[in-house]
Amino acid sequence: MEPIHIPTYEEIQEVRRALSNMNLDHWLHKEVFTMTWWFLLFSSIAPFIVWWKLVDRERFDEIFSFGLLCGIFATILDVMGVDLVLWGYPDKLFSMIPPLFPADLCVIPVSTMLMYQIFTRWRSFFYATVVWSFVLSFVIEPIFVYFNMFALHNWKHMYSFFAFIAFLLFCRFIFSKIQKSIRQKAIA
Repeated sequence: MEPIHIPTYEEIQEVRRALSNMNLDHWLHKEVFTMTWWFLLFSSIAPFIVWWKLVDRERFDEIFSFGLLCGIFATILDVMGVDLVLWGYPDKLFSMIPPLFPADLCVIPVSTMLMYQIFTRWRSFFYATVVWSFVLSFVIEPIFVYFNMFALHNWKHMYSFFAFIAFLLFCRFIFSKIQKSIRQKAIA
């Protein structure tokens, strides 16, 4: 029996270069300036316009920091899901920025910032999180699948529902611990 070939770093980089070139060619010839691409561009800009009109300016730093935390975690989790081939994005706003920039850094942070601003108590935030997760998992995701902007491979919408709940409650928990630590240091 022949030993298993373990690829070298150089071999992996060569495959990555080829994949990068394929992605760019696909994006230039099949994605950029299509209706889907314009929708993704709009989805990247419109949420922040709405948020800017609605944000509580007195709590701006706190609310924006919470959104940044959510955006960072959403991006990390999304990259992991794409890398593990649980889901994917047939169309992208930018060929070189994986995976769904408008969702991870625009729609999710803005919607979670508004929820954080409005639902200040844990109980109301929990219920809002369940509704938010339901809408994303069973309304938005299926629409994105229908329009070929999102592809499920080894994943189900029900998994998303529970994952979104866990994600947002985890973000809120971590953020509350950070805030508590900052307040304690300010008192000391």
